[in-house]
Parts: sequence; structure tokens; C-alpha cells
Amino acid sequence: MQILKSDFQDQLVRGLSHRMNNILSLFHGYLGLLMDDQKLDPVARQGLQKIKDGARAATDLMERTNSLARPTSVVWREINLAEIFRQLRPTFENSCPPRVRIEIECADDLPRVWADASRIRLGLTELVRNACEAAKSRVTIRVTVNEGCVQGELFQTSNVQPEHWLKISITDDGAGIPMENAEKIYTPFYTTKRNQHAAGLGLTVAIGCTQQLNGTLNHSSSSGETTFEITLPSRVAPELSAVA
Repeated sequence: MQILKSDFQDQLVRGLSHRMNNILSLFHGYLGLLMDDQKLDPVARQGLQKIKDGARAATDLMERTNSLARPTSVVWREINLAEIFRQLRPTFENSCPPRVRIEIECADDLPRVWADASRIRLGLTELVRNACEAAKSRVTIRVTVNEGCVQGELFQTSNVQPEHWLKISITDDGAGIPMENAEKIYTPFYTTKRNQHAAGLGLTVAIGCTQQLNGTLNHSSSSGETTFEITLPSRVAPELSAVA
């Protein structure tokens, strides 16, 4: 049986992630046992804590790398974005430092999106985390609906064209993205963050999830404001549209 190059790459990423997570689980387990020792001196405990932090960062890196592969199973269904945001709010707030406030503007009666919920959650979580890390005091998430036929220019769709598309904008009040970095920000492992555990994968994961949902991801930036905008086609299930 012939295996396509893209399929092989996806299998390789998932296999590597699985093996590495097995190795890292040993680190987490034994580090926990060592740190439970009440006789540890402060210097040794501090060193073990640094190793534990590194192992946790490595686990996070492998999980995000694995998310770049196409999912082995996708569950497409009608998604209510307002409900998604209600579920994700605690996650968003935990991603932000205490000084940053999150504002969400999403009406309950917006058109539904035919998509995979796990891809939406993952893409949104990465974008909000990125915004929180850049923000000075505020991150604003706004969902709007647009009508028209321009979506035919944005999406490679079938004969059944969606009548609406939803735009999810995530805006932070940070310093903005320097012009010289604008074309690099979606590149895997590229980061300007000084955090030693910064993987440079957040925006790569976000754009990958968006493309898997047949959407687009764009950004605009100026001093004091950066906005990332996801555009998703709003449509009914393919089998329902065929019947109609």
C-alpha cells in the first residue's frame, strides 16, 4: 500500500510525540518521588524543580507539535461559538497574568459553524494565550457575522456556498508586531519571547487548525494594538444542504 508523503509526515509526528511523552512521563514520575523526600536540602530541591519545569515545558512542546498533524479522526458538527467561549473562558483567564483583563463579545443567536470543536478550541486557546502574553492590560475577543458572496474568494468551497461567515477577532493592547517580524510569526519555532520555555509554535498551531476548518487567519498590527482574525464559513451539514 502506497503511503502519501503528507500521511507519512503525520504518522511520524504522532509516533514521535507518543514516544517522547512516554519518556517524559518517567521524568515526571521519578521527579515527584524525589521531591517528596523531606530530607532534601534547598539547593537540591531547587535544582529538581528546574528539571521538573523543563520536563513540563517539553511535554507541552510535544503536545503542540502533535497538534500540527492532521487529526486521525475529525468530528464535524454544528458548533455554537457562544457555548465554546463559555466553556473556554476559565482556560483563557488562567492563560493571562493578573494585570490582563479578558472581554468577550459573542451573541447567542449567531449562525452555527459546521466544524470540529477540538480544532476550534485549540486554535482559539493558542491565539488567546499569544494575546495575553503580549497584552499590557486588555484582550478583547469579538465575534461578528457578515453576509454576502465574497466568501467565494476566501474559501475553496464546493458548489454549495455559505451565505454567512463568522469572524472571530482577538485584539490585545500590547506593543504590536514589528514590521520586520510580520512575515515570520507563523513559522514553526520562531519566537521573539524571552521566556526560555517559549516554543514558537502557538501561531503555527492556530493557523494549522484554521486551515483544517476551511477558514483563514490574518492579522493586523500597530503600536498599541494587534488583532488576529479567524474567518470561518457558516454552513449547514453537507448532507443537509444536499437534501435542501
